[in-house]
Amino acid sequence: MYCILGALLSSACGPWGREGALDAGTAGVIETLESLAFVPSGRTALDIDVGADVDLVVDRFEVTESIWTGLFGEDDPRPENFASFVGRQVGAAPPEAWILQAPAVGMNLDEARQAARLRGMRLPTFEEWLWCAAGPRSRRFPAGRQQRGLANTLELGLVRPTPVGAFESGQTPDTGIFDLLGNVWEWTEPPPPLSGWKTIDADAWPVGGGSGAPAWILGGSFSTPEKVLFTRDGVALAMGRTTGHRGADLGMRCVMEAIPFLVSLEDPGNGLPQAARARVVAVGARWGSRSVDALEAARAAAPESSWVEALLEGAGRGREATGGGGLDLPDRDGGLPR
Repeated sequence: MYCILGALLSSACGPWGREGALDAGTAGVIETLESLAFVPSGRTALDIDVGADVDLVVDRFEVTESIWTGLFGEDDPRPENFASFVGRQVGAAPPEAWILQAPAVGMNLDEARQAARLRGMRLPTFEEWLWCAAGPRSRRFPAGRQQRGLANTLELGLVRPTPVGAFESGQTPDTGIFDLLGNVWEWTEPPPPLSGWKTIDADAWPVGGGSGAPAWILGGSFSTPEKVLFTRDGVALAMGRTTGHRGADLGMRCVMEAIPFLVSLEDPGNGLPQAARARVVAVGARWGSRSVDALEAARAAAPESSWVEALLEGAGRGREATGGGGLDLPDRDGGLPR
């Protein structure tokens, strides 16, 4: 059983909660579902070979300072109060809401893993992260096109993190995941040493063009220029780091296997209120037709689940809206650099 109904339900990964008149448990599950993207298993078909072996649910947003402090409270393992970093960097503190909804930064790899475990989740592998960002058609940019002005990179000139999800047009077109380019770098589990992938700072790692680095971070940040996710010669938008590294532009997001997560959702009992069900159906529609097989498997394991039934209803509507295909859009920015 995944231990998600503590940290996940109390903090949800999305930037703004909407509990309304629902009881806290039902509202928490809905906010959790709304904060997650469904990413089906599969592999890329063009240019690169990455993928996921199992269906995943993935944080749509980077883990926020609010979520981090909800997990650790006064036992925050970071050596200083990174929540105030944004204000210190620009010389004047932004509003408190800005800080709390900005990505949590400053954790090392072990602390990121610990935070993920506390949420019943884990860090993505390098392949899973790149699969989420590039999609089955191997997008060069997460949004499917150049993202200048659509992502918090150096070109934007803010030189600080922004609240998660601020760049609506920069999300992935197929799964609705935000900030995979820019804002803050993200911890991942590194690829095998002989994977053939290289980091953009390969010269700093003499073994295997970066593959010798003990840890990899992906996606760029507010302090790095916009770059493509990968090139044909195997350079990923990644940098090598030691496992103890900390950075004011380095955060995290989490993933978990989709079917065990869906089965673990505790049924509310007398069914979902109409307004609550409508929100869950909307999540299923966003997850789309590619989630149907996983949802059917979850229904077989938990046939009484109101959550799964509502998600299936929405995913079925998503199937009709897309003619049974996925929501992935073709790249619109030409070929790849060599």
